[in-house]
Amino acid sequence: MLFDLFFYSLLLITSIGSYKIIKSAAAKNKFLKVLKFLFVLFTASLWLGLILQWVLPKGSKYQEVVHLPRHLSILDYGEFEDGINKQKIAYGKHPKQYYNYYPALEGGKKKNTIIVYLHGGGWCLGSPNQHRYLAHFLQQEGYTLVFPAYRLAPEFDYKDLQEDVNNALLHTLDFVKKQGIDHPQIILGGTSAGGNLACLLAYDENRWANLGLDRSILKGAFSIVGAINTAEMEQTFTLLDYTGPADGKSYTLANPVTWISPQDTFPFLCLHGKKDGLVSYAAVEKFCTKLEQTVPNVLNFKAYENATHIELGAAWYYNKNANFGQDTVLTNWLDAVSN
Repeated sequence: MLFDLFFYSLLLITSIGSYKIIKSAAAKNKFLKVLKFLFVLFTASLWLGLILQWVLPKGSKYQEVVHLPRHLSILDYGEFEDGINKQKIAYGKHPKQYYNYYPALEGGKKKNTIIVYLHGGGWCLGSPNQHRYLAHFLQQEGYTLVFPAYRLAPEFDYKDLQEDVNNALLHTLDFVKKQGIDHPQIILGGTSAGGNLACLLAYDENRWANLGLDRSILKGAFSIVGAINTAEMEQTFTLLDYTGPADGKSYTLANPVTWISPQDTFPFLCLHGKKDGLVSYAAVEKFCTKLEQTVPNVLNFKAYENATHIELGAAWYYNKNANFGQDTVLTNWLDAVSN
């Protein structure tokens, strides 16, 4: 991997340089002393990060965080096979207001089933391009795909992101009609923060009415390590930049649990790891419990005993050991709800 090559090369070079600095005579120039100290400190931080990856317990947020730079680098720059005939379609004027459109492969029997997938990244990072592997994977299954981008926190918040998801869906329905899809069936899904955004739309029937849409076109929704119960999550700056303060109205509105009602009769798939250090398993379990109590027999909840947030979410794109069978569970569920 390019990230690994860069990291270990940097670690080797800085370690040699730091060793020479420590062995050399003390610098007389004050600026040079500070510069040498910072160089050695930087080297020490690289070693600390590497050691922490080895020793931090699986399932802690710190373990997830130290793996995040490598993970994001691979998603951005890894050599993944993308879906074919991709089009980048703008649904607004902001650079983040676009979606990647992947038409169903020629002869695909599920052309009318449109999977609208929202990327993760804590509402402040990420892009649809990080999920090229998933686009290729799902396109091979015969679906039409729409992978929206959206404006990001902290510059934009809950209301802005909801507006983007709304506009992306409206633009999608208009666009696919021009592609010859007259009777689209929508499946909403997302990973991490994207799971939150997908569920907020899926479970709010009033939102569909306000958009002038018949919610009967919604055939299902899925969450992969989704932040689907934000009230039970740690109130980090990242979360509150998106939801607003914990005592504010938007904090409640940005939690998908708020919107569960007996009218939510569409199938829901939830994939979550018990070693998730960023979105606690207990929080997601409470969402699923409320859903099952409110609307029995619509939930398919698959828990993975040893899966972390990063592994179950997207590390399986490049690491076979992070594939716990979630790809098969997802495709089987999609096949069942799209027929």
